Amino acid sequence: MRNWLVWLLSLGAAVALFLVLTLFYQQSTPEGPPSLPTVPVVLKSTGQPMDFWDAVSQGMRQASREFGLPVETTGPPHERDIEQQLSIVEEVIAGQPPLIILAASDYNRLAEPVSRAVSLGIPVITLDSGVNSDEPISFVATDNVEAGRKAGAEMVRLMAEHAPGAVAIVSHIRETATAIEREAGVREALSGLDIAGTWFCDVNREKAYAITRDLLNQPEIGGIVALNEVATLGVADAVRDAAAQDRVIVVGFDNSVEELTYLEQGIIKATVVQRPFDMGYFAVKTAYEYLSGETVNARIYTGSLLVTVENMFDPGYQEILFPFNEAE
Repeated sequence: MRNWLVWLLSLGAAVALFLVLTLFYQQSTPEGPPSLPTVPVVLKSTGQPMDFWDAVSQGMRQASREFGLPVETTGPPHERDIEQQLSIVEEVIAGQPPLIILAASDYNRLAEPVSRAVSLGIPVITLDSGVNSDEPISFVATDNVEAGRKAGAEMVRLMAEHAPGAVAIVSHIRETATAIEREAGVREALSGLDIAGTWFCDVNREKAYAITRDLLNQPEIGGIVALNEVATLGVADAVRDAAAQDRVIVVGFDNSVEELTYLEQGIIKATVVQRPFDMGYFAVKTAYEYLSGETVNARIYTGSLLVTVENMFDPGYQEILFPFNEAE
């Protein structure tokens, strides 16, 4: 009987010691880093297949993993759905997020909701395309005026080696900042050449194709500058089908696989390539830094370069032309 009593007392003491030590450990162990709130990202398009936005999203996911900042991407199915993007931004603001990352489809119309978000204490980072406001805490993008100058300057160089002619500009969305700024840069560089005008395809490849077919019926057209991936592909499709690559010079934007194929074939003579992966990465990195109390840069330009068939296989261009493709 005495042995059982001793055993029970020993067991009770051990349990009591275990509980005391457990409580002490819980009180003395520091808590891990607090979990960060989810940051909504409103893109111009989430449904339209474009290599550009795929690369932006890859960059955002990479930064999200690296910095532990969750992001949730939303946006209309098509870049031309400006009304739907406005509605999405309104819903995002109503959710009182800690910060919003926005790629604005309209330079002027998205300025008002950005201002309202800021007035409610919600900071905004603009990505790729800015708004008509100085209220966003940072703008992460290509220097689109400079990129437009590169496209225009290459057209001038190529036209000097080619039969003279007028240059047409095929753009994407009339009121988006990228279209406005790239066209300004192109026109600045084309000073002295005849500019036939600017046509907008509304980020519709078939419409860009139809515009180009009409332009090819005008014998004075000697060059076409296309200002985004979809516009470039529509223009190149039409030039290919008309076998007009020796008559009309095409300078485009971006570096989808199809564009690079057209570049190799000589249908596109040059393209201005952005760094969309870097754009997405630095937008999320900047959001993390701001939410961590750090000072962030008001403008972060991620750079662009002019690619031709002569330099596209140079080792220094490979990482940009064929970006890292993450495993899902």
